[in-house]
Amino acid sequence: MGRLSSVLLKGVGVLVLALIVLSVVGTILGIALSVIAAVLSMIVSLAIMGLFALAVVGLFSMLSGRSSPAEEPDSQRQSTDQPDPEERLRSRYVAGELEDEEFERELERLLADDRQDRTESGRASGHTTANETRRLRDR
Repeated sequence: MGRLSSVLLKGVGVLVLALIVLSVVGTILGIALSVIAAVLSMIVSLAIMGLFALAVVGLFSMLSGRSSPAEEPDSQRQSTDQPDPEERLRSRYVAGELEDEEFERELERLLADDRQDRTESGRASGHTTANETRRLRDR
């Protein structure tokens, strides 16, 4: 009986040791999974808060009446996209591509076109003076 009890005692010891090892492994896996779950939860929470912030900003911009570039009038868009014809004419004059008389003739033509556009659109019809021509040339 002594031999049987020693084998039984060793078997119980191995069983207890196996249970301890399994509980340690289970604890470590539980901690690792809880850390992974916490990180995923934080990422999802930040994504949801970011979407909420974007929705608030979008709603605010819609309600504030600010228009998108597609809704801006052509005159505003043209001034930011490319230089106006007067600016191009002035740069050609400065570069020496145009003589004084040619510059003045082109400037008068541009100003006449501008006057015609204003008159057609119902805005104030202006009249080009020599001072305005000089002012535009001096720019």
